[in-house]
Amino acid sequence: MNEEIDNDDSSDSLDNESSPLRVENVEEKDRADQEKPKKSGAINKRNKVAINYGIVSAILVILSFIPFFLGNDFLITPFALGVCILGMTWYSVKRKRDCSDDGIIFYSHSQIVYYWPIWLGAFLISDLSVLGFGFEVIVKEGEQSFAPSKFTLFHLLVTGIVIFFTTVNLRGVWAIVFGVSALAVGLTLSVLNMWDPVLQRLGNLELYVNSDFYRALGAVVFIPWLMVVFLFDLRRYFHFQPSQITMVREIGEGEKNFDSFGAVMEKHNDNYVQHIALGFGSGDLSISTHGGESDTITFPNVWRINKVLKEVSKIREKRG
Repeated sequence: MNEEIDNDDSSDSLDNESSPLRVENVEEKDRADQEKPKKSGAINKRNKVAINYGIVSAILVILSFIPFFLGNDFLITPFALGVCILGMTWYSVKRKRDCSDDGIIFYSHSQIVYYWPIWLGAFLISDLSVLGFGFEVIVKEGEQSFAPSKFTLFHLLVTGIVIFFTTVNLRGVWAIVFGVSALAVGLTLSVLNMWDPVLQRLGNLELYVNSDFYRALGAVVFIPWLMVVFLFDLRRYFHFQPSQITMVREIGEGEKNFDSFGAVMEKHNDNYVQHIALGFGSGDLSISTHGGESDTITFPNVWRINKVLKEVSKIREKRG
C-alpha cells in the first residue's frame, strides 16, 4: 500500500516538473504559428513589389521601341532605365535570397556606381536631338541629328564633376575648404564683372556632336556600369548574423568568418557630392572585429548605409 502511495507521489512530481516544459513548448509553438503569417505576408509583399517593378520596366522597354516601329529612331533612354529597374529588382531578390532569416547582407560597390550621370546624360542628349531639340545636318548625302552646343557643354561639365569628386575623396574639412574656395572664386569674378566675358567665351565654343556619338558614349559607360553594379559587385558582401560575421572582400576570395560579439561599425558618408548627391545616401563602412583575428576592414560604397546600420542594431537587440 505504501509503495502505491509513493508511486502516485512520484508520478505527480514528474507531472509537476514536466508541466513548465509543456507550457514553454506550447508558447514556442504559438509564437511560431504567429510568425508564419507574418513571414508569408512579407514574402507576398516582396513578390508583389518585384512584379510591379517588372511591369514598369517592361512598359519602359516597349515605349523605347514604339518610335522605331513608327519609322523613327529608337529611344535609348527609356530602354536603359527599364534595364536598370530590372537590375534593381534582381539586386533586391538576390539580397533577400542570400540573406538568412535572422541576419542582414549588404554589398560593397566599385567607384563606377557613381558614373550613372554620364551615361544617362549621354542617352538623354541623344534622344532629345532625335526628337527635334537639335538640328539636322546633311553628311555624306544623309541627314544626321546634332545636339545643341549648350547640351554638349553641360554634359562635359557634369562629366568633369563626376570624375573629380569620385577620384578625389574630399571629406569633412577638405570638402568645406573646397566649397568655400569655389564660392570665393565665384564672388571674385562677380565683383570684377568677369562672369559675362567668361560665359560669353564659353558660349562661343562650337562643339557639335551628333546623336550617334552620344549613344556610343553612353553605351560604352552603361554596359560596364550595369555588369559591375548588378553582377560583379554582388560577389563582395558582408553577412551580419547574431552569432557571426561572414565577409568576402574581393571577387574570387574565400569567405572569412568572425565573431559578431564586440564588432564595432562606423559609417563615413561625409563626401557630400559622392555619397549624398550621386549615391543617394551611400557611404563607406568600417568594421573593427575582435578576437584571435582582430582587424579593421573598410567596405566602400555601401548603398543606404543608414538603413543597414539600423537593421544591424535590431539584430543586436534580438541577440541581447
